[in-house]
Amino acid sequence: MELPSVGQQCEDPTCKQLDFLPLKCKCNKVFCSEHYALHIQECATMKEHFKVANLDKKSGMWICSHPDCMEKSLVPLICEKCHQHFCVAHRHVTECYKEDPSIKQAAIAKMQVPIAEFNAAKAKVDQKLDENLEAATKKGATNKKKSEMAMKVQLMRVKNKATGLKSIPTADRIYFNVTTPKQLGEAKKAVFVSKTWSVGRAIDAIADECKVPNRNNVANAEKLRLFTDIQNDSDYIQDLSKILNNLVHDNLLVDGQNLKLEYVQP
Repeated sequence: MELPSVGQQCEDPTCKQLDFLPLKCKCNKVFCSEHYALHIQECATMKEHFKVANLDKKSGMWICSHPDCMEKSLVPLICEKCHQHFCVAHRHVTECYKEDPSIKQAAIAKMQVPIAEFNAAKAKVDQKLDENLEAATKKGATNKKKSEMAMKVQLMRVKNKATGLKSIPTADRIYFNVTTPKQLGEAKKAVFVSKTWSVGRAIDAIADECKVPNRNNVANAEKLRLFTDIQNDSDYIQDLSKILNNLVHDNLLVDGQNLKLEYVQP
């Protein structure tokens, strides 16, 4: 089937070929790829637009203007900023001409103003949201419906930045917002582990993700434990053989919950 409405004919008088991807010159004439390369070398409009006379052309070849390149080309690839020819490898260089450092610095400073304003506003919103979530999710919260909604919001936030073993299937992952021990600055980190693991294995994995020294296998050393109430230094999971999924089923753990990793005396 012929498609006369698709493509355009080459305007070279010896060609007239129907080309589905024609190339248009600055003089508004259309050519096939073969005759476009020949036409632009003689086109007066093209020469004037790109000031071709100033380009480096030797023996009918165009030499790349990049200082470390001598690539030759039959077809000029002209940069519209500096009006110089570059080879295919260097045609997208970002600084093909020298720019006044003060102008460049002013442009960067201007661009950074809205970024700084956005980051400051986001920090305030995040702080307020953290306070509201902490109040709604802590033990003893009276509004059950509000608490459940807060846990869903927190779970979404934790999932967005959680790290863990990528080999854990998505369906088996359980997420926690973990606070590191006091002696390590009580930093917060979102992590995920497998809900099929025991508490002991989960503690080992969380310690690795949070870069917390773990001496649980050393006799008479302080042991790492998971605290379900970050405000209570005695409320931690004592049976390390329990499976996380069973603790969730018994409502002792919640997906997305705040946990604290802390050392206890043996």
